[in-house]
Amino acid sequence: MFDEGKLDEIFRNNQETVEEKIAKQYHLELKKINDVNFEERENIKQGIIAELYYKEGFKDGVDYALKYLIK
Repeated sequence: MFDEGKLDEIFRNNQETVEEKIAKQYHLELKKINDVNFEERENIKQGIIAELYYKEGFKDGVDYALKYLIK
């Protein structure tokens, strides 16, 4: 449906912005973690990272679709 080269280009162009958004949200979420053991804290951190990447990827895809498919 979409040209893979075009999708790669969009990813490269937006990667820095996405990384900045994820880093900011990640640090906000880390502050909410109460004192727990190291292993549990690491699991929570990995869950936060996975969720943020999923959400940002989805939003980026929707933005692309709205921008280029509506034309």
